[in-house]
Amino acid sequence: MSELENKERIEKLDKILNAKYLRRGIFAFVFISLATLTGIFIYNKSGDVFGVLKSIDVRYILLGFVFMALDLFLGGLRNHIFSNSFAKGLTLMVAVKANMANMFLGAVTPSQTGGGLAHWYIFWKRGLKTPDFITLSFINFISTTIFFPLSGLMAMYILRDRMPDGFINYLVTFGFFIFSTLGTVIVVALIFPQVIGKIVSVLSVLVVKVRPSLESRLSGFGANATKSMVDYRKSIALFFTIRPWLLLFSLLITIVLYFNKYITAYFLLFAFNVEADFWTIVAIQAVVYLILYFAPTPGGSGIAELSISGLMAGILTKDTSALFILLYRSFLVYIPAVLGAFVMLSELPREKRKPEEVYT
Repeated sequence: MSELENKERIEKLDKILNAKYLRRGIFAFVFISLATLTGIFIYNKSGDVFGVLKSIDVRYILLGFVFMALDLFLGGLRNHIFSNSFAKGLTLMVAVKANMANMFLGAVTPSQTGGGLAHWYIFWKRGLKTPDFITLSFINFISTTIFFPLSGLMAMYILRDRMPDGFINYLVTFGFFIFSTLGTVIVVALIFPQVIGKIVSVLSVLVVKVRPSLESRLSGFGANATKSMVDYRKSIALFFTIRPWLLLFSLLITIVLYFNKYITAYFLLFAFNVEADFWTIVAIQAVVYLILYFAPTPGGSGIAELSISGLMAGILTKDTSALFILLYRSFLVYIPAVLGAFVMLSELPREKRKPEEVYT
């Protein structure tokens, strides 16, 4: 990976951390989340909020912090098993910080696109080479691509009598379609990289016909795509020749990571004195995360709250629904995103940390 390509990544990150862009992203995330929660509150006519708050079992709120800490740890560990192999001396804490930074910028950018750049920046700053970061990200993405469709199918089977028609069903179908398409593309790209190169070349030609001004930028895209796929295949093949067990380990950590997210919802129900079937709750959260992975809104805001509300209807009372969603999202998204903001602030060069330049 050339210095020019590293510079391009830094420029993209600088654009996201631009004061105006960052304020807009934070505002969108907060506004959509609050507006959706308020809408759920009003729709459900949640009148006895103070009564619900008084009856909350605080022990399960404290347990929620334990699940949150475990989520951050597992998210970091999933990358640490690879980063430590590529660059000795990279501690688990570096990987955990990178994960939190990922969660912050993922929460304030459309389709969570900024998360990957934040992830890369923390590792790159600590000495991990960009090609190695791309390799570890690619391998973890393979694990994710294997896990989500399988967990989604199991969840759909468990919830076959509970799935509502309409919007949520369309989102689930969209999630399956995207993961199936990506899985197919990954397999084809690794086995027949030239095919991907030809497809990219054809698409580039079509785009240039519509937008001739892009010809200079798209020239050679197909050849570059082929070369990248060949390089990734060689890197992955070499890596797993040396450490063949790491892909399985990555998949196992991915399973534990998301299972921890799913069961967080189950135990939070006890805070509201609500009892429900364990596997039903796990299945509901599996469907929610399948929907959210490619959600176009910042951090899945709005879509997450509506999906949880729709799928948990009948389990949560109208008085507890909005408060439960607020707590659940706080432990797995809101609080980690705030922590990630502090990580990014501390990791940026000093001149970037001036409030008037970035955070005002």
